[in-house]
Amino acid sequence: MSKELPIERFVCQNPACPVQHRAQQGNIKLRRRYGPHRRRLLKCTTCGTEFSELKGTPYWNARCSQDTVDAVVNHVTHGNSFVTTAELVGCHRTTVARIVRTAGTHAQHLHDLNARDLQVTSIQADERYGFVGRKKEPAWDATVIDPSSKFLIQGEVGERTATLTRSLLVQTKERLADPHGLVLFTDGFLSYQTLFPEVFGRPYRPARQGTRGRFPKTAYRIPRSSAHVRIIKEYAGKRVVSVRTEIAAGTRTRVHEELQRLGYRKPNTSAVERQNATARRMNPHLARKSLAFARLTVHRVSLAHLVQGTYNWCRTQRGLRKKLDVPRGRQQYLQRTPAMAIGLTDRVWTLRAWLSRPQGVSCRA
Repeated sequence: MSKELPIERFVCQNPACPVQHRAQQGNIKLRRRYGPHRRRLLKCTTCGTEFSELKGTPYWNARCSQDTVDAVVNHVTHGNSFVTTAELVGCHRTTVARIVRTAGTHAQHLHDLNARDLQVTSIQADERYGFVGRKKEPAWDATVIDPSSKFLIQGEVGERTATLTRSLLVQTKERLADPHGLVLFTDGFLSYQTLFPEVFGRPYRPARQGTRGRFPKTAYRIPRSSAHVRIIKEYAGKRVVSVRTEIAAGTRTRVHEELQRLGYRKPNTSAVERQNATARRMNPHLARKSLAFARLTVHRVSLAHLVQGTYNWCRTQRGLRKKLDVPRGRQQYLQRTPAMAIGLTDRVWTLRAWLSRPQGVSCRA
């Protein structure tokens, strides 16, 4: 059972309220408690709006218990299909789909609120194949990860085109504290090479030669603190026969400096490749040779956001554990999640505590 969130951490979600989504303004008061579980009914003294403490969470109007919602989220993020989850929990598959849609939207809002001003010096990007309904409707999962903390910075779902790559890189840039001081590691997909200068470079207008004619198009200058490395795999059929590395932008000195910081001997995309395998284990829509694929796009996108959130905040990783200076009994290591490793929080979040976070209320420490 998770602890109750302090009343001052709640925010008013009324669009007409002058202090909408502003925490610790002293405007939220306890109105009364209601129901068999003694839920808190809160009131905004600024606009007079009354709302439940569950408003803005997947538990609001769920038409089932909080334990059922937690069980559904836990099962589907462990790779179980909607039908299997429904049998395990004891509900209908449409109930599972409804909970996934609501929880996925909630996870997306929490990620947009908390994944800001991230201190990273390198990122890895890749895509994994998937489809919706039938294989003629591809829905690739494009992912950007911080190789140091294993934190998933951004994820997009769609066809593997330049449009998907642009959206992925632009959204990633908005989440970084210093977008002009990082090294990008990708595979041989040409869209990354084309869009990297435009997204992470500094624009300038070249001088016009003479006084007649059109002005030159806007060009982009790559800062010395940035670089783009492509790891290109060459195939013979379905087998990789060779791998070559190419510095598409930036200097070799900057790339070597980042490799030393990461502890790599040579450029690679090992972090995002490993996360691809983890995602296929957690997300039933990505499981190979199964009938658990998504029938609707909304389910595909919602579950992708839900898996990303639980991966970042609720699942510890052995590779991120940190040795304690003073052992706590038999405990020698501090188990950490990617959100802890990147500095967004100082604890492992339970599903109940994470899903109970209302919209507009930050999870950051």
